[in-house]
Amino acid sequence: YRSVKKHLTMTTDNKYLEQFQQVGYVVLERLIDLQTIETWKDSFHQLIQKVKPIQRPSKHGLGRQIVVDNLVEYEPGIMLSAAANSMILDFLELLMGPFVQLESLRINLTEPVAVEQVEVDTRNWHRDMWAIFAGCTSDYLPPNACNVLTYFQDMDDQIGPLRILPGSHRTQDLIQNQFQAQTNERFIYAQAGDIVVIHSALIHAASPNISDHPRYFMSRFYNKSYLPHRDHHTGPNVQHIIEVARQRKDRRLMRLFGIDDLVFSRQVDVSVPETKLWQMWIQEDKDAKENRS
Repeated sequence: YRSVKKHLTMTTDNKYLEQFQQVGYVVLERLIDLQTIETWKDSFHQLIQKVKPIQRPSKHGLGRQIVVDNLVEYEPGIMLSAAANSMILDFLELLMGPFVQLESLRINLTEPVAVEQVEVDTRNWHRDMWAIFAGCTSDYLPPNACNVLTYFQDMDDQIGPLRILPGSHRTQDLIQNQFQAQTNERFIYAQAGDIVVIHSALIHAASPNISDHPRYFMSRFYNKSYLPHRDHHTGPNVQHIIEVARQRKDRRLMRLFGIDDLVFSRQVDVSVPETKLWQMWIQEDKDAKENRS
């Protein structure tokens, strides 16, 4: 934990930043404790009894998926800390600048299936939303969005690891068959409590779950604060969070839920490198919060 924290500071020699730029993802190890994961899992199972979850039927012999979104609105006492984790936001601001908005917070359960039922290698290869510049250049481009995944169990070949194509966020790679294994794929065997941060343009896929247990993960999907979002942020619980943040002059927290009054004024200066501007603006936000009257 201390090693991760040391390298998540706002600096251009950040080892995680360099890896993210080159291969399109990083794994931040053991950032979430196991008790917190159990609390999230319990909350998920309580919510699917109260609200209508998203249900994705079984296809190609793969397990059915059950998803609950809008988690901060449903369970603010538990889920706000997940969405607003300061170490995650520190790293995202290093990647995206002070424009980080929660696009959606959801928990996904994938049911297991017998291995003989499975008709494909992967669920489907894809890029995430806002990967609009993928393939335009081989140079690294900062993401418009990042998916931040936390798995609730240790990942192995039975439960089904995440598959990625390293460096595909900087290429125009196309997949001939989106359900087939690729020669250049890499398996990510994340452990319970690890966090995997993915550039939205990175091509990735889920493996079949052929274990005896459901596979759980939390997806924190963040995008630039001027883009649309799926979680609505208009319910009374999130509106209360926004109001408290406004009183505290907590710009980061307001921005997380779509309130960013500075977004346009912070995108006009081309005389200073963008990353330097980001550092200045992040410090401005910290000073505003510390000096609130």
